[in-house]
Amino acid sequence: MFLPRLFVLLFCTATMLVAQGASTPLKIEVRRALPVEEEPQPRLPDTAALPRVLPVNRKSVYSRCETTLPLIAITFDDGPDPVLTPRLLDLLKQRGIHATFFLVGKNAAAFPDVVRRIVAEGHEVGNHSWSHPLFTQLGQESVESQLRRTHDAILKACGTAPLLYRPPYGALRVSQRARIEKTFGYPAILWDVDPQDWQHPRSAQKVYDAVHSQTRPGSIILCHDIHETTVAAMPATLDDLTARGYRFATVTQLIAFTTPPEMVGPPAPGSVPQPSIPLADPSPATARDDAVKGGDTKHEKPVHSP
Repeated sequence: MFLPRLFVLLFCTATMLVAQGASTPLKIEVRRALPVEEEPQPRLPDTAALPRVLPVNRKSVYSRCETTLPLIAITFDDGPDPVLTPRLLDLLKQRGIHATFFLVGKNAAAFPDVVRRIVAEGHEVGNHSWSHPLFTQLGQESVESQLRRTHDAILKACGTAPLLYRPPYGALRVSQRARIEKTFGYPAILWDVDPQDWQHPRSAQKVYDAVHSQTRPGSIILCHDIHETTVAAMPATLDDLTARGYRFATVTQLIAFTTPPEMVGPPAPGSVPQPSIPLADPSPATARDDAVKGGDTKHEKPVHSP
């Protein structure tokens, strides 16, 4: 009698366990038998230590730099503004970020103390013409006057000569570009991220959204420090890019870092023109030519171009 009862008890117990297991899902803890190497993370450069000298064999035009590392450059055009640019500099200083400022010459001459602060806090200054005319509508003599006067104004304000220029509206004829490079030694800096922060209606949200969606490794970001909405967008924009792993360099640093080592060495004699930058006021005739051809026109961006 005992054995049959024992079998019945075991059978019932087994049946209950099976039923309970069917109603309660099993929790499986996955363990690795052997450690697996994690994907290697890219080694980010110390941006403060990157060189600020252009490679000799650099390109003539940059809209971005080729790299897989999350290194980018943010640039600000058309300043300095006596109120907004210092506010922007405060934001950049708080975050340890260095930017590149493409300065309009007449603003640099009007606010040299702001130019000095830009350079003193580790930012880069570039040439953005004297009064922001459309270069394609100017003769070569007027274009050179626009750049020369701005070069002189920046150098006088801060003691540092610009190494780069950005043509107003990004518009430039090939022949003009070649002449500028031969005369000043400047490469032309364009952009691949454009929030169109100059265009109405302006909003900080539009700036943030565009920069967030368009930025990728090697990007050169275009912004303007003469618009309050752009400066208002910077805390969230800069913090978002930093949180996503991006690190900021000046444009010259970005170019130097992303130039292949075999391209950095000295060029063959005579293969690269030596810049010849006159540091003198333009002649009265040249200045008059600027005014006639639109050199001193009101600074407004056309609706078709950033």
